[in-house]
Order: sequence, then C-alpha cells, then structure tokens
Amino acid sequence: MPSSTAAAWPSPGRFALALIPGFALTLVAAWWWGSALIEALLPLTHAALDWMDDRFNVRFLDVEHNWQDTVIRLRLGFSHGFVLGGQVLSADPRGSLWVSTPVGSLLQPLVIAPAIAAALPGRLPVRLIRAGLAVLLALAFLLIDLPVTLHAAAWDSLAFSLKVTDFSPLLAWYQFNQSGGKLGIGILMGVVTWKLK
Repeated sequence: MPSSTAAAWPSPGRFALALIPGFALTLVAAWWWGSALIEALLPLTHAALDWMDDRFNVRFLDVEHNWQDTVIRLRLGFSHGFVLGGQVLSADPRGSLWVSTPVGSLLQPLVIAPAIAAALPGRLPVRLIRAGLAVLLALAFLLIDLPVTLHAAAWDSLAFSLKVTDFSPLLAWYQFNQSGGKLGIGILMGVVTWKLK
C-alpha cells in the first residue's frame, strides 16, 4: 500500500512540465536584472573582502561586460608581506593579483531555487510563497558567496602560481562550487521549501 508521503511526491512528468515556465521566468529575470543586482552588492562585497583578509587590499572591483560573458573583475594588492608555501611574498605596490568570476555562475541558486520551489505541487498561493522564500534563501547565500568566491578565486590563483598544494577549506569550497556545487545548493534551497504545503 503506497504511503502518504509517496502519494504526495510530485509526478516526474508534471514536475518537469511545471519547471519549464519557472526556469524561463527566472532565467529572464537573471538576464535582465542579474548584473544590476551584483553591481548593487559590490560595496558590501568590497567591505567584506577588506574584513576577511587584511593581507590584501582591493584596488579594483567591478562588473565588466564583453562579447562572451559578464564577469566580476577583482584586482587585489598586497597590504603587507606574508609567507605562503614557504615563499615570502612582499608588499610591493607594483604587484597585484587579478581574478574574475562569471556573474551567471553566481546567480545559479537564484535561478534554480525559485523555479523548483514553484514547480513542487500545491495550491498557487503556497507555490508563490515557496518561490518567494527560495528567492530570499538564494539572496542570503549570494551575500555570503560573492565575497567568499572572489577571495577563494584569488587564493586559488596565488596557490596555483606558487605551486602550493596544501589542503585549504576555502579552496575546497571553491572547487566544490566550480564542480557544480552551486547547482546542488540551488536544488537544495528549492526542495527545502517543500515543507510549506
């Protein structure tokens, strides 16, 4: 005899059909307003980067558009010397570290979570509430993820150039996100809202 939980679980076919308009809407919203949202968060990101690691200072942080993609470009300088992987890095004012990350990658949870939340079965008002909650969760994640991803990208670039292979939780998180972690986080956020019925 099927359980009540199994009966409540969405039919894969209906769920897939419901995802199509949700993804279409969130993709259009991300394409239209995504860059503006990231640009609005840059002052907070700048402050967070300054707070996270006093060995670096932010010299440039902006959203750049080119023919291929829209990216966040970050230029960091060394505020004082430090040792990394047995090598001494001096605070040369001429030295700097450039990193970039695609805006689209950062917006993945904001695209995925509301679409999944709205596609899960339920009355329309409940589905809209779920989608709104998923947007709030994804925005909260973006506030944290944006400076952490940029900081991690800088460390990844630095570690690669110095051939440092030591384990780092920051770099492990960065590699997780680069390998589809943001996609998984977006799905998780959408499914979490399933509790609202």
